[in-house]
Amino acid sequence: MTASTRRRIPLGTALLLAGTLTAQAGMTDLIDALAENNALSAEQARELRDKVEAARPAAEPAGTNFRDFRIRGRIQSQFGYTSVSNDEISEDYSTLELRRVRLGFRGHLFQNVRAQLEANLVPGSGLSMRSAFLQWREHDAAYIKVGVDKPTFGFEENTSSAAILTVERTLINNTVAPGAQLGVALDGSQDRFSYGAGVYTDRANRNPDNTPSRYLYNLSGGIDVGDLIGNGHDLSFRADFISSDDAGGSFGGAFSHGYSVSGHYVRGPFDLRSEFILVEDRNDDDTYGWYVMPSYYFTDKIQGLVRYEEAHSDNNAGLRAASRYARRAPGLDNDRGDTYRAIYGGANYYFAGNANKIMGGVEYSQLDDTADGDLKATTVYGAWRVLF
Repeated sequence: MTASTRRRIPLGTALLLAGTLTAQAGMTDLIDALAENNALSAEQARELRDKVEAARPAAEPAGTNFRDFRIRGRIQSQFGYTSVSNDEISEDYSTLELRRVRLGFRGHLFQNVRAQLEANLVPGSGLSMRSAFLQWREHDAAYIKVGVDKPTFGFEENTSSAAILTVERTLINNTVAPGAQLGVALDGSQDRFSYGAGVYTDRANRNPDNTPSRYLYNLSGGIDVGDLIGNGHDLSFRADFISSDDAGGSFGGAFSHGYSVSGHYVRGPFDLRSEFILVEDRNDDDTYGWYVMPSYYFTDKIQGLVRYEEAHSDNNAGLRAASRYARRAPGLDNDRGDTYRAIYGGANYYFAGNANKIMGGVEYSQLDDTADGDLKATTVYGAWRVLF
């Protein structure tokens, strides 16, 4: 995605873009990518898809049962330095790592079925599957997906790692996110509304404790009201629900159900994102948190941002210090507490939109009530992220 598409595109400009590019392979994928990264509203994306489909030849030549297939992947390198202290230690830690290496493909089968396969290839971590699914995309009102992918729970979690604005996601997100699962999901949109539902299970049908896996259920609904508040405004809200009856599963082993409510506002170079997440475990203890993140494009390539977050747990050991990178400090024996606060300030430079960017940030955090007192950490992040 180019630098100019990081903000929402006026519908007239988008329609002109569609009119000039309909003959090019991959236009539908481009529209989807713009919508997924919030450069187009759901309504704009639908209008563009309709225009592309209307421009296709009535009878496509033989062989088009396999079209628009392309290799896709990402390489994300990352630097981290952290200085931590509590009542027992004062230590620091630094590292340079490949945060994500992924390779796969995406394309269409039989005109209206999307096929996607993407594997994790981080050296030393072994081969694992990030996504592998087929999705029937005949009607905007009901896309049907079968395979391995993330349930729609959490705005931040379902924003691609190539498109997030901070080097790492929030602590509450990383505490509760269920990760990719095997399942059947429906996603759709009508006018300003979007919705989804899914049923998932562990992809190996066995839990980490080797018990038979059961099910995770997911519901989601959203609304785009930007056109109601004036030209040039984009405002959307979404609510997600997740529940699991699997006491040994990746989500259900820790939590029984959860809720997420998020909002996203864009006007010109200004972007504001916020989210509240609450989950309940099988002892009826709540873990919840929220963040607010304003950002601003000072130029088409330079973006500055601030994020403030909090997380709380009824369980006095329900929260753990961030795995990147406070948790890695040498000599740290107790990294669990019940209250977490952090503020992050950073800047991103976009060489070619999310396809090639460098990121930097500094975060101060405090995790209260560990067995060794409050854990304080100052972390410096740097990252280079390439998407192809």
